Amino acid sequence: MTDLSDEDLAILDLEDTWSDRFETKAEAIRQTFGWSSSRYYIRLNLLLDNPDAIYSRPVTVGRLRRLRNARAEERGGSSAHSPR
Repeated sequence: MTDLSDEDLAILDLEDTWSDRFETKAEAIRQTFGWSSSRYYIRLNLLLDNPDAIYSRPVTVGRLRRLRNARAEERGGSSAHSPR
């Protein structure tokens, strides 16, 4: 059992299913949570660093962590979240 909230699980679910139900991810975020994209991505990044998230959804969290690290490398800086 994990300590993830229903909201945390809904964020992870959205990452896997938004393209099946919405035209854009921003629309999916707004309709699902009523949040701005900025707020959503802050929550998502915190969630990706939560050990319970990787335990609960290893494939999804692993994929998102790889994307986050690749984007940080593209920007030319190291991410505080990337392994050293």
